Formats: sequence, structure tokens, C-alpha cells
Amino acid sequence: MIDYTTLLITLKPSLKIILPSLIALLSISYAFKGSSKKSVSAKQATVISTWSLDLLLSLEWKRYEEICKELLQLKYKNRSSVSLTPMGADGGIDLKVTNSKNKIIAIGQCKAWNNPIGVSLIRELYGVMASENVESGYFFTTSSFSLDAIQFAKGKKIKLIDGKQQIKMVLSLPLVQQNRLIKIAIEGNYQTPTCPSCDKKMIKRNGERGEFWGCVNYPRCKTTINARKHS
Repeated sequence: MIDYTTLLITLKPSLKIILPSLIALLSISYAFKGSSKKSVSAKQATVISTWSLDLLLSLEWKRYEEICKELLQLKYKNRSSVSLTPMGADGGIDLKVTNSKNKIIAIGQCKAWNNPIGVSLIRELYGVMASENVESGYFFTTSSFSLDAIQFAKGKKIKLIDGKQQIKMVLSLPLVQQNRLIKIAIEGNYQTPTCPSCDKKMIKRNGERGEFWGCVNYPRCKTTINARKHS
């Protein structure tokens, strides 16, 4: 049998030398792991809490509309209620602002596009404003507006808000509201488009003209969306 008492007495001088070094190595290893985790957490927090035009461009159309709705609601605060129109044909309206008397006082359109918005879409919005007897209109886009679109909107109570302006709007908000908006923006699958007809996430497919998004319910639903290419 092993005499453990004798063994410990024999090893005691060596342990006095080895143990301090071993403890020091373990402390360094633990500290490194802790700082590494903190570094990763800090990096994740930075990514989650930072708004940019690239992030805005990465949002699918439905998620983009939700962000536009939230921004408009922050503008009107509790004075009026902002809502999204139901899926399907929207009649040129994506957003409705309703006052306490349930009267529509403003409408909005949202376009998650790469190309500039032309004057025809602004005319269309203005036409809906006139037919619905609505005083104010908002047009949100991730891109920009053509010169004739900007010129047409002057003096008509139509607010044109491009991607860069939206980022400025968000960054001017208190941090609490910025973080709330970013949670809405990036929750779940925020990049894959939603089918406008079925309200289901679409699938990327390849066709004769390149990549496009197709409905998961094909061939029952033949809705497609062009794959956006970010510059």
C-alpha cells in the first residue's frame, strides 16, 4: 500500500515551488476568459445599438414599414394613433394617422428601394390625399428622391423622408427609444422578404434574369419580388 503521509512529506518542498506558479497560471487563464467574454459582449452591444444606412437597407419591406410606423408614432406621440394598412392592395397607402375622433389626418407611403423615387409616386400619394380629404402626407424611402419629385412636393404638405434623414431622426432620439427601435428592426429574420399576398417568408430562387424571391406557396401563389442588390 502507498503511504500517503510519507508521500506528502516527500513532495512538500516541491509543492511549495510549484503551487504558487500553478495558481498564478490559473488566475491569468480565468482573467483572460472573463475579459474575452466581456469583449464579445461589448462588441455585440455595439452592433445591436448602432443605427446606420446599411442596416436600414438590409431590412425587408415589411420590417421597414414597421420602423416607419414607429418613427411616425414618435412624431405624433400620444396625440394620434399610427397604424399600418392590412396586407394586400393598399390603395397607395401604407400608413394611416388617426386622431382621437377617429379621423384620418395623415397618410404615408413606404418604399424599401435602392433606386430614387420618381415624381409619379409622389403624385399618386397626393392624389390619395385629395380623394380622402387628408391634410398631410409622408413618403419614406431607404433610397432618395428625384429632383422633380422634390419640386412637386413643395408647398403640398407632403414630407419626403429619405434613408439618410431617417437615420438622423433615429440618432436624434434618446438612447432608450433608439434601442427599442433597433430591437424591432432586427428581431428574428429581418432580411428575408415577406410575401405581400400570403404574409409568409419567401425563398430565394434563380430565374432567367437572375435571382428573385418567390413565395413558399408556389404554384398556388405566384408572387415574386426582385432580389435587392446593395451598393
